[in-house]
Amino acid sequence: MAKRSLGLGKQRKEAKKRKTGTQLSPEGTPVPGMSPANQLEIELEDGIDPDDELAQLQGLWKTYFQSDRDDELVLNGIVHECDRMLRAANQQDKSETSLTVNDEFYAIYALALSELTIFKAGQDDSAKEVSGFFDAALEMCEKGLEEFPDSRALRLARAKILLQRIPLEYISDLDVTSEQADKLKLHELVERAQTDFQLLESDPELSFEILQLFDDLVDIVENYGHEKDIEEGLDSDDEDELEIVDLSTKHPLYLVRENLSAHHEWLRNQLANLASQLEKREKSLKSTLFHPVSRRLGQLYLKAAEKPSQVFLTLAYDNDDDNLTEVDGLDMTDAQKTAIEFTSKGVNHLENAKKEDDPQTWVDVAEAIIDLGNLYDAESADQEECYKKAEGILRKANKATHGKFQNVLDNLVASG
Repeated sequence: MAKRSLGLGKQRKEAKKRKTGTQLSPEGTPVPGMSPANQLEIELEDGIDPDDELAQLQGLWKTYFQSDRDDELVLNGIVHECDRMLRAANQQDKSETSLTVNDEFYAIYALALSELTIFKAGQDDSAKEVSGFFDAALEMCEKGLEEFPDSRALRLARAKILLQRIPLEYISDLDVTSEQADKLKLHELVERAQTDFQLLESDPELSFEILQLFDDLVDIVENYGHEKDIEEGLDSDDEDELEIVDLSTKHPLYLVRENLSAHHEWLRNQLANLASQLEKREKSLKSTLFHPVSRRLGQLYLKAAEKPSQVFLTLAYDNDDDNLTEVDGLDMTDAQKTAIEFTSKGVNHLENAKKEDDPQTWVDVAEAIIDLGNLYDAESADQEECYKKAEGILRKANKATHGKFQNVLDNLVASG
């Protein structure tokens, strides 16, 4: 199944204070013999007290979150430190200088617990352990929300945990004949995650990762039952080859699949809001997040255009039945209008995702413009303008790559 990489955010590095972090024991003391590979540099914002335990934890989590996240020892250290700090906050004499934990602390604790499931999943007899970590993570969210009921960070953390749990724990244990819909209520978990999700301006990386988790979940549900086909090399985006597998109304994924169109629309809207936020941010953040967000948004709009495009092209050019005036409830005019609207938005977002040092992103734009041209009336000025613009982009990309895209260019010229 086609997957998009997670955790794309790599925030700015300049103007930071750095402090080396080490693996911690349950008591919060360093573990002897920590190898350099199991150390992280903690990044603290300017003006933050390097002796502030909560600031250290926030810096350690941020650094881990933006790393490759492949070191279970460091992650365990974060969990152990969270546990130590929480016990200290609960047990200390309030008359003394207090260690105060906030909503971000609970969010970090919950997210760290849920991240441990990635290391455990797939191991023999790990199902109970994975479930336990997810339960503990959600319990930490609830505990935090009891103290900070208006916390957006905690609701965002809960959304991530739910969207991570659904495929990792639940879907992995299902097959096409499963009928535990009433027990699992997966559609309710999806809706709860959507309700909890809010763009967090202070943490766009986490916001994007959650939307990627949602995107992956929708992809899994849409192509459910074709896992073996996809493992053998068939792309999950190739809808001409993949037919929807029928599911019982009692299947846990049935209601999720029935709402795929609404889920895609929700995802597009959230990504559009995120792209709008990122467009106003500093250049370094735009380069790491704005381009991938815009690229995926462009792809989703092109996907939304596929059905109305097919209806329009069928009715306009492949219709031998004079009595056939609509397909799937769309007539030719409405299908053309809808397809042009979605494809135009796709082109705009792919243009935002274009990188000067990546000719493939230029070609993505050109191919989308060709799709747009195909939707205009044959030989119209709009169609010719699209083809001309696409040809110019393709010639530039082909020259920059010494002929890599010659076939694409030749096909366009031949069709023109």
